[in-house]
Amino acid sequence: MTTRRSAALRLLPALLTALVFSPVHAHSQSVPAQVETQGPETLPDPAPVLVGGMPVVWVPAGAGPYTPQIRADRISRRVDEAIHDRTWHDPRVTVAETEGTSEVRAGSRLLMVVTPLDARALGAPRAAVAQQFARDLEVAIREERQRYAPSTLIRAAGYGVVATLILAAVIWLIRRLIQWLRALINQFRRRRPGSIRVQKVELVSARRLTQLIGRTLVALRVVLIVVAFDLYLTYVLGLFPWTRAVAARLLGYLLTPLGVIASAFVGYLPKLLFVIVIGAVIYTAIRIVGLFFNQIREGRIVLANFPAEWADPTNKIVRVLLVAFGIVIAFPYLPASESPAFAGVSVFMGVLISLASSSALSNMMAGIVLTYTGAFRVGDRVKVGESFGDIIETTLLATRVRTIKNEEITIPNSVVLGTSTLNYSRSAGTLGLILHTSVTIGYDAPWRKVRDLLIEAAQATAGVLREPAPFVWQTALNDFYVTYEINAYTNEPRNMIDIYAALHANIQDAFYAAGVEIMSPHFTAVRDGNTIAIPEASRPPGYRAPVFRVGDTPASGSTAVPLR
Repeated sequence: MTTRRSAALRLLPALLTALVFSPVHAHSQSVPAQVETQGPETLPDPAPVLVGGMPVVWVPAGAGPYTPQIRADRISRRVDEAIHDRTWHDPRVTVAETEGTSEVRAGSRLLMVVTPLDARALGAPRAAVAQQFARDLEVAIREERQRYAPSTLIRAAGYGVVATLILAAVIWLIRRLIQWLRALINQFRRRRPGSIRVQKVELVSARRLTQLIGRTLVALRVVLIVVAFDLYLTYVLGLFPWTRAVAARLLGYLLTPLGVIASAFVGYLPKLLFVIVIGAVIYTAIRIVGLFFNQIREGRIVLANFPAEWADPTNKIVRVLLVAFGIVIAFPYLPASESPAFAGVSVFMGVLISLASSSALSNMMAGIVLTYTGAFRVGDRVKVGESFGDIIETTLLATRVRTIKNEEITIPNSVVLGTSTLNYSRSAGTLGLILHTSVTIGYDAPWRKVRDLLIEAAQATAGVLREPAPFVWQTALNDFYVTYEINAYTNEPRNMIDIYAALHANIQDAFYAAGVEIMSPHFTAVRDGNTIAIPEASRPPGYRAPVFRVGDTPASGSTAVPLR
């Protein structure tokens, strides 16, 4: 461990030199003709020389047609060959100065060449850079050759066994921790059962909340076990020289996403605060607007030409507009809002919504028109097309009607707007709803008597108002009967079907008791058509119906028989 720490400390100056030195330092030295043609600003990024999968030194510049990465790969292969060369017993790395360059050698083996461009990129003398590279490579070679020693491998195997036992213990502790958390949450849920609610709106039911908690605990257990196993593999594979590079990559798989997430979150904090402020302002505005429209709905605030039933739908519309306004303002501050991918996805979603929402938009516009035309409101008894029942819900997209058979019908608002709507409840509380039904009575029944019987039947019906009083219209004088229509007022439109049934029953009882024959439905009967078809009280005094005479001729002496 001490050897590794000392190697890292010796590597640190070279790394800091490669990262900190800027082009400003390079301008202070004389620039060869080749360098002047490139310029320091055109130098590619440094490339690492890997020993056992770990960076040891960084190649700061290219050489001729070779980029820093090509040079670093070639140096890495040479160092690896030197490590596995058992004929090389003295692993010392030296520097040999030649004309214009410094050669770093392992014995007689050339490892790398330090050029003036390397020195200029690092902002240090060429000889000093070469000596630092030689020291770092020598330490890395010695440590790497030591890792292949039998004693080191045996010790690494022992450490791996201990790490395996520790992993098993950690997995057991994780399982026990999850079980303890589950028991603690269940105990809390038994003391305080219920769902998650915001005011009166149930966001998550009790059953769904229990399922979410269980799935969250399972996911937490999986994440903890995966993290523990990743750390275990990183440590165990790092013990052996053959898998040391794989161990470094495994740790990177875990740390790189976390580092990216952490740096992105820290960089996003100013924009996040701005989004939070926008959300708080929009939320406050929604609450204030909601309180204002609640006062209108409850009648505490009265506005001219603004009925109280408009308060709830207007509140919903204003809430949607405020949310849309907040999204438009906060959009530039959302994560990745400036990326081409985000813009492409936004355009694609916009196209999909525009193509698929034509009917939805038409229903929304129809819902707004229905709201402010006052065609109906929740609780009204209506007839929309062929649907007859009570309004139970109105939204921007559809209207729901419950029929008298307890059938719920959902009608798109565009259909409602495009068809006629009968509202039986709108004027029932003030003017009264007029219930009307027709009967047909023969001409031989006095019309005044028929009128009185119909009014009597209406007044005897529960739900019919005494004032205004019922009235009767003679709507048609047909060939064989007169059509009478009884009209009666009620203020109970939701009971109109029951009132109609009671009214029809009372009409039958009244006419049966008075001996007046109802001519509807039609029926056929054989009668003497010679009798005048008017009430007896209206017939002339001494009126006698003409008779038929059927018989033989007078010569036969037979007697005529009258038929009535």
